[in-house]
Amino acid sequence: MNTSDEYMPVPLSTILVDTIIGCDLYIKNCEGDEIKYVLFCTGINAVGQDKIDGLQKHNIENLYIHKSDHKVYLKYLEPSLKKIIKKNIISNTEQVQVAYNIAKNIMEDIFNNPRSGVYVERVKDWVSNTIDIIIREKSASAIIKMLSYDYYTYTHSVNVSVLGLLFSRYLNMKCEDMNALGVGLLLHDIGKTQVSSQIINKKGKLTDEEFGEMKTHVVSGAEILFHVGGIEDVAFFPVMQHHERMNGKGYPNGLQGNAIHEYGKIAAIIDVYDALTTRRSYSDARNPFAALKIMRDEMRGSFDEELFIDFILFLNQVK
Repeated sequence: MNTSDEYMPVPLSTILVDTIIGCDLYIKNCEGDEIKYVLFCTGINAVGQDKIDGLQKHNIENLYIHKSDHKVYLKYLEPSLKKIIKKNIISNTEQVQVAYNIAKNIMEDIFNNPRSGVYVERVKDWVSNTIDIIIREKSASAIIKMLSYDYYTYTHSVNVSVLGLLFSRYLNMKCEDMNALGVGLLLHDIGKTQVSSQIINKKGKLTDEEFGEMKTHVVSGAEILFHVGGIEDVAFFPVMQHHERMNGKGYPNGLQGNAIHEYGKIAAIIDVYDALTTRRSYSDARNPFAALKIMRDEMRGSFDEELFIDFILFLNQVK
């Protein structure tokens, strides 16, 4: 027997007329203490205007899907995200949540098939749409609250990109620069698909040999993106330089100071900050103050001082 734990709500307003969702839609029906989910439309049939009108007439704001169909629903929403944002079909808070979940979906697909060129346009569209949300949403804190604090490579990639886009707005970057930075940040760890999962998921400190393999993800990521194509040159800087350090103690090239591009400097700060503030298999999440203190005291000389101060001021603004 189906229970409410098996279903999740989706806003009726995100179901566009005469489109096929790809998963079954249900109406929640309460009869006394009993809750039933009644099939409204199968995943292979389009939802007509008459059906939408009927639901609205009865003040039904949400339909329901099986939780197991969440990825299917997000894939359906993805090409409609721009329309959803422009027409304010759902609230800003819901837009942020939908955009964040779509990004996780994209990154899961990428990490499963990193050499597919299909995802490049998906990434570009997501970054562009997310910038629109960020520009409209006056409160960056509302967006930051949506970030996941459990560390997975794909959620880390999304967190880094979202934080980077928010920070770039704080820095008054032009939209075209925000787009390039956001794409690079979202894809900055794609090279980890070439590293052994045992190393990626290891609990505890890596051996020197394991760390040597982990470091290869930077060059591997750039190589994957080069062969996939469709990504502008400046978007490679966050990929290639997020482990470079201002004092020259980073990798893969041991770059120093202004030999590191601004995007690389930003990526380095946000990559470390998100890693410190999310739960790992071997470490609890630090609060923002503790993370910044570690970055200032234990990693002194690693980051661009001016950008690091700007990042602290940015975080202070969004409390």
